[in-house]
This record gives sequence, structure tokens and C-alpha cells, in this order.
Amino acid sequence: MNDCVYQTRNNKRETMQDLIRELLPQAPQHGLYRAPSIPDDKLRAAIRDYASEVSAEAVLALYDATRLGSAKDGALFLSDRLVYQNNDLTPAQTIRYEDIVRVAEKRLFLGGRKVELDVNQGRATTTHALDFSARAEAAEFVARFLNEAMLASARADAGARLPDESTPGTDVEAVERVLGELRAAGTLAEEDYRRLMAVLRDR
Repeated sequence: MNDCVYQTRNNKRETMQDLIRELLPQAPQHGLYRAPSIPDDKLRAAIRDYASEVSAEAVLALYDATRLGSAKDGALFLSDRLVYQNNDLTPAQTIRYEDIVRVAEKRLFLGGRKVELDVNQGRATTTHALDFSARAEAAEFVARFLNEAMLASARADAGARLPDESTPGTDVEAVERVLGELRAAGTLAEEDYRRLMAVLRDR
């Protein structure tokens, strides 16, 4: 594997591990588990039921959405994406953090909560909803993590597309165009856009 690609993947994994340690507690009472303390039976059940393409070693955290603790519904969080299934009647979904453009936690009409994700799919944006009916307390933690994962992915994407600042003659206008494109696409938050523009103008 190319050293640069390997380093990028390692950096992404470390970034997501840091965010998970900071934002997702090890809280079995809420159905939240972090590696390496995810119970083997739960991890095997989740992978078998809705994430057969995921290796156990790649899972950084697990959300068990079931009332009885089987982990056959819920979500797996990886370094670059999440895989989730609300119930056996709905297909499993895979969402890359870099494709998320909005995260919102909402109350359900009959109790419980959900976390809505607007996901950029080419020219269209679709809305996904993770169900927290059985474990409403977990919604806040998952929403906060996904919001930060979205922002971290946008920053990483912007950084990868910016010219090397150590190179003389950086094309400032080209950098501004790239940042504008990322903001327009919804992959760079307004606050981060302004921060990067301020750094650029202070060069």
C-alpha cells in the first residue's frame, strides 16, 4: 500500500478514535460500547445481522438499539463511516462521515428520540434517521459524535485539497475557490470556512 494512503487512513482512524473517546461514553445502560470493551457476543450479532462486510477489528464503537440487548439493531461506528439498521424490516445503511451535511437530534411523537442525517449523494441529498426509541439517552451522545465526525471529515478534505503552504507562490485565489466549493457543497461548515479564510488572509 502507498505510504501516503496508509498514513491518511491511520490519521483518520486516530481522529475518529479520539472523537469517540471524547464524545461516546462506555455506557451499557444507554447501549453504547467503545472498543476494546465491546462485548464479543454483541459485536458478532451486529456484524452477522446487518454489517457482514465489516471486520470486527475495524469497529471503534457500537450502539445497541434493542430493548433486550441482542445488538441485532443499532449502529457500528468505523473510522470513515457508520453502518446502521433500525429494525429487521428496513435494510442496513452505510454512510460515510464525509457525505454527512447535517446532523439533528429530534424527539419522536410517542416518546424516544431520533438522529437525522442529511447525506450528500452526488446531486441529491437524502435524509436518514437513526431510531433511539428504546434508548433515548444515547441519542445526544451519538448526535454530538456524528456532528464532530462530519466536521473533521470536512476539514480533512479541505486540507487534502489545499496547496502546501510551505511552497512559495501559493495561489490564494485557487484556495479560496476550493473553500467556497466545499462550503457550497455543504461539506465545510460556515464557522470552519470563516476560520480557514481568516488563516489564509493572514498569510
